[in-house]
Amino acid sequence: MFKKSRRKIIAVIMSIFIALFAGTLCIIYYCSYQEVYRQNREMLLRYAQAYWQNGNPAGTGELPPDSDMQDFQAEHAYRLLSFHSAAFSESGAIISIDNDPDMGLSDEALIALAGQLIAGESQSGVYGSWVYLIEGGREITLVVLMDNMILSGSMGTLLRYTVFFGGIVIFLLFFISLYLARRIVQPLEEGYQKQKQFISDAGHELKTPLAVISTNAEMLERKFGQNKWLDNIRYENSRMTELVRRLLELTRAENARPQMLRVNFSRIATGGILAFESTAYEKELQLVSEIRDEIYVSGDAGQLGNLVSILTDNALSYAPKHSVVTAALWSERGRAYFSVTNEGPEISKEQQKSLFERFYRADSARGGNSSHYGLGLAIAKAIVTSHQGKIEVSCQAGQITFTVSIPASS
Repeated sequence: MFKKSRRKIIAVIMSIFIALFAGTLCIIYYCSYQEVYRQNREMLLRYAQAYWQNGNPAGTGELPPDSDMQDFQAEHAYRLLSFHSAAFSESGAIISIDNDPDMGLSDEALIALAGQLIAGESQSGVYGSWVYLIEGGREITLVVLMDNMILSGSMGTLLRYTVFFGGIVIFLLFFISLYLARRIVQPLEEGYQKQKQFISDAGHELKTPLAVISTNAEMLERKFGQNKWLDNIRYENSRMTELVRRLLELTRAENARPQMLRVNFSRIATGGILAFESTAYEKELQLVSEIRDEIYVSGDAGQLGNLVSILTDNALSYAPKHSVVTAALWSERGRAYFSVTNEGPEISKEQQKSLFERFYRADSARGGNSSHYGLGLAIAKAIVTSHQGKIEVSCQAGQITFTVSIPASS
């Protein structure tokens, strides 16, 4: 149980770490890209401004807003960059071209690319390996291009290094989370083990005095005859003996490793249900068996028989008179399913979560049967868990169903 809890804690911690890492990576990458793109767009705006001021003979172009890139670093970067531009008249004719074919873009390719960008909807952005800007005056449309390969390479390098070193950090965090999970679960595991040991020791210690009380009560009855005081002693002693037996049974189910053999679950279920037919008759209930033949599982025959008895007895104890209790066994997709259904008031979702805990009894929903101590379903869960299975409860249309699922054996 605690191994599963440890794995869940590790999974949660790792999920949080990975989510934080991925979110941080996305934010860093996005902000870095936007900042570099903003700087490149500033460069394009500056080039466009210089064109309108100096490169337009007619002088009819509209000036862009003043650029704030006047520091030395920006000035130096601007002079090192290579720009490509093409200016078109209102009719679409080429007015001027600023291009260096040695940079990998011919005049024809520049004109064609500029035409595609003008036909698009965006006035700026990234197109392939180019950052572009389109500005339109009253008579001239200017398209400015700048090579985006350096930007793409830089961002790719940033991403690779971030993922590489981030992966190393995640790897280290895995071992940190493993250590933390062990430290978190260890006190709980130690407390749980001490609790189980106490129950086992107390159960064994109580067996002897209970047997002595029972013997003495019988001797007193023989000497003084039957009376209500002795009846009370024997009744409470019987209940206490049953409680101790249940506690020891729970301890064995939780601690002992079952002898896993290939057994006929159909035969075990049939025999276990058959033993309760007289009980059902006395309680004026109809016990229906829907057991399919030749269903085999790998497990302990004794524990599986106890599982069938617990669930059947539980259903008979809480079913109203003149109702039907149905026990069924079938196999599906490599698993064997055993269920017991009885009529009764609905159990709330909150109570369903606690039904398999020790000493829990949903008296308000289950009638408060005094012969039960809230250990039967805890024992059933321990048996199912030791067989790598699951046990669930469902309430629907006045029917309460306990369903067990364990791996089937071919």
